[in-house]
Amino acid sequence: MSDLSVYGERIVGSEIIKISQEIKKVVSEGKEVINYTIGDFDPSINSIPELLNELIHHYYQDGKTNYPFSSGELSLRESVSAYLSETQMIQYSPSNILVGCGVRPLIYLAYKTLINAGDGIIFPVPSWNNNHYTMLHQGLAQPIECSHENDFFPTVDQVRNTITEDTRMVCICSPQNPTGKTISANVLSDICKLIVDVNAGRDKKIWLLYDQIYSDLSQTDFIHPSILVPEIHPYLVCLDGVSKSLCATGVRVGWIFGPDKFIQKATEVFSHIGAWAAKPEQLAVGEYLKSSDIKSYLVEKKSQYSSIFKSFCDFFETAKNNGYWIDYKKPDGGIYISLFIGYALNHEQEQFCKDLIKENGIGIVPFKYFGSKENDGWFRISIGNVDSANMEYHLEKWKSVLTVLRTRHNSLAF
Repeated sequence: MSDLSVYGERIVGSEIIKISQEIKKVVSEGKEVINYTIGDFDPSINSIPELLNELIHHYYQDGKTNYPFSSGELSLRESVSAYLSETQMIQYSPSNILVGCGVRPLIYLAYKTLINAGDGIIFPVPSWNNNHYTMLHQGLAQPIECSHENDFFPTVDQVRNTITEDTRMVCICSPQNPTGKTISANVLSDICKLIVDVNAGRDKKIWLLYDQIYSDLSQTDFIHPSILVPEIHPYLVCLDGVSKSLCATGVRVGWIFGPDKFIQKATEVFSHIGAWAAKPEQLAVGEYLKSSDIKSYLVEKKSQYSSIFKSFCDFFETAKNNGYWIDYKKPDGGIYISLFIGYALNHEQEQFCKDLIKENGIGIVPFKYFGSKENDGWFRISIGNVDSANMEYHLEKWKSVLTVLRTRHNSLAF
């Protein structure tokens, strides 16, 4: 008989944090490791906007340190509403927006508000944390293994064939974590139409949970689901925030938006959790979203990331053409690159990553850690700690690593 709950016994801690701890251990021994594992930013390379920094300090100095409004400061929700209208041409009133301490607790909140024990949750794998959130809510996991041929997104036929009477939610993140790819407008439109059609014939409606936290970092045009299929609106819940777009992972301001009934009930659930963003940060972000500074900041960041993506992908393309057993997917946005390393196929994926850290000084994350069982050899590279002015160093490191891996497999060096 366990002293812990079923969740306490079954929960698995963040695999990404675990591998980051492995890197810290090796670094503490005096070895150099380039950390491509965590979806975070080195503030010395990617700092939050200066104006946002000044606004946060201003509101702390102004004494705005008591509890925020439970659904989020009105000024922030008004700014988010206007920002969504201006940048994505979608209309959500401040009352349809709920603010939280980053997107992570709001994803948990969406599950808590929508999912009953035994409800089916469809999600692509690889994808971030849907497997863990499903377990924490006694949901029925209905994962769809996705391949690189489809940019690691499910096809509408795969979704259709996975839906059962138990299905309650379909989860999509675009641009995607961990792949950096964006779901095509046609595929997203077809999935939305499928959900609308299925819902017309059943009492237990299916919701689309759409994580767009990387939307402001799209390298291609970002088209919102409700623009593609307006009829999805009553069954659509979206997540966004500033953690990734403004390099503000530690600022912890995110928001969830959706139809009236969902937001009303989610707000009541959230009142018992209290995972609110700090009031000064909320007020600062609300003011910053109205400034012209955000446009220039995002243009600069997307250009910077695009340059880094190109340098890496050009290098990987050359290595691939030179007979190295690798492949890759050029990102459509966000901060991640998908890399296939065929030399990893002969190894247990976790051990391969540990060996890369200890022996080669590089930390990357296998798709296995994102719930995938059929994409061995595929890894996520995060560029949040990469300085575009220092690309030669990174590419030389990768050249060395690939040379070692290829030599071990009785092939010629680079």
